[in-house]
Amino acid sequence: MPTPHSRRAWVRPALLLPFLSLACTPPPPPTTPDLPQVSILVDEPSTVGRAVKLSISTSGCDQVQSLQLLDNNELIKQVTYSATPTQVEIGTTEIRYTRGISANLSLTARVTCADGRTNVSQAQPATFFPVEEVIEPPANSTTSVVPDYFVVDGSGSNASFIGCGKEGARSYLYKVPKNNPTNRQKLEMDFPCDATTIITDRKPAGSGHRWVWTKDQGAIAIDANFNLVTVPALTDVRNLAVAPDGNAFVYDVARLDVVTPKGTVKWTREIADPETNTISLILTDPFVRPDGKILIPLYDDRLETHLYVGIVNADGTGFVRYEIDQFPLEQYPPVAFDPTGTVMYVATQGPNSANVRACTIGSAKLCVASGSRLWISQELPGYMAALVPYNNGTRLAAIGRNRFWFLEARDGQSTEGQVMNKDQQPLTANGALVARFAQQGPGSAFYMFTSAAGTTEKPYPYPVEIVATDAAEKGELFRYQVPGGSLYGALDDTEALWLRVGTKLVKPFTPQQYREMR
Repeated sequence: MPTPHSRRAWVRPALLLPFLSLACTPPPPPTTPDLPQVSILVDEPSTVGRAVKLSISTSGCDQVQSLQLLDNNELIKQVTYSATPTQVEIGTTEIRYTRGISANLSLTARVTCADGRTNVSQAQPATFFPVEEVIEPPANSTTSVVPDYFVVDGSGSNASFIGCGKEGARSYLYKVPKNNPTNRQKLEMDFPCDATTIITDRKPAGSGHRWVWTKDQGAIAIDANFNLVTVPALTDVRNLAVAPDGNAFVYDVARLDVVTPKGTVKWTREIADPETNTISLILTDPFVRPDGKILIPLYDDRLETHLYVGIVNADGTGFVRYEIDQFPLEQYPPVAFDPTGTVMYVATQGPNSANVRACTIGSAKLCVASGSRLWISQELPGYMAALVPYNNGTRLAAIGRNRFWFLEARDGQSTEGQVMNKDQQPLTANGALVARFAQQGPGSAFYMFTSAAGTTEKPYPYPVEIVATDAAEKGELFRYQVPGGSLYGALDDTEALWLRVGTKLVKPFTPQQYREMR
């Protein structure tokens, strides 16, 4: 049996082993805390309004020391952290518009913990089109605040929006007050409302009348108080244009009727050459000169297409015809008149480009170099769709399929007929979009609405983009495209622009305010 002393000698080495083992093994490295996590959620990735709304979520900080919001790695603002998620708004004045109005944003958030750890979120894309006012449709409503296409009566808080739509198989004309959109007036139409329905401007009509018409269907007139005037409705209306006195020019290719808002035909004229008694054909809308004379663009096809201007008196009497030029067979060029009615603008289309000429009316010579031509533009690439005089007739918008040119229209200027676009480059539609509507704005401002190209199944697609300039020399002012939606716009009585963006009603800032933002 071992003695007590021998037991202690045997036990002691066993007690020393753990201490010897610790002395030979290095201590583990210190633990590195994980980086904090941060993420952004944008409420509306494509925002039209006064602010972009988003939320920032963080985790992994015992205490958040700072939270920053950035666009393309440039600081927008310091955010006061309150909780996860923290709600944030980016106001109109907090964004730099160096990439243009409604440019794409790339938003990130940077969080820093009290112990110095920091991290940056993944980027979230957003588009912000800043506007002065937005009116939303009622909650849970899928109906737009205003009709898809509209005109504006009044201005500001007293504005009302007139457009048509369908309820089942019936078509109605609506008047929607801005201050109470659910309290809309309506008139039933005796003909269909569709994408070709046009509501004319009341400004040229001293009576305040507007005409509402659908091509090849019918037409009615309404007065300034939204009362139906034309009873019964006109039928089989091929084309219609409003005259300064509120009467309508209703015409097909060979006959012109002047019709009062009540539906009474004041006079009718068959358009004929008084010398040969051959029938001329009406090309596009008549134009009333300040002296009351009516100009009628005409054409006839022989070996070539001959373009004329017919002039008749305000009561339909008298008829003179001046030949403007000759074109390849079946080429019907876009035309327009200057405000005085003494100059006709004509676009001549070539295989890959077009040019625009200004021609005096009343000359016996054709609009060529030795004839009545005042000026001719350079070759403008693409296909020419329309000519629109604007800015009191000093400028002419030459609208191609997807390119938009602005010409000096005044004869005698050193720049007459020249392209006034910034850097001589046209404004263009985005991608495969094409011109759908043109709207002249206040002064030198101009708005283009573009859409997808028409198809057999959908010949009149909704616009999805607006491209604006405040002056040709300054180039593009802003551009806004609605992803997966549509938009439309019109001017009120003060020439302020109103837009339907999806189902919302929007009042943009003025062109001057947008220019100051940039």
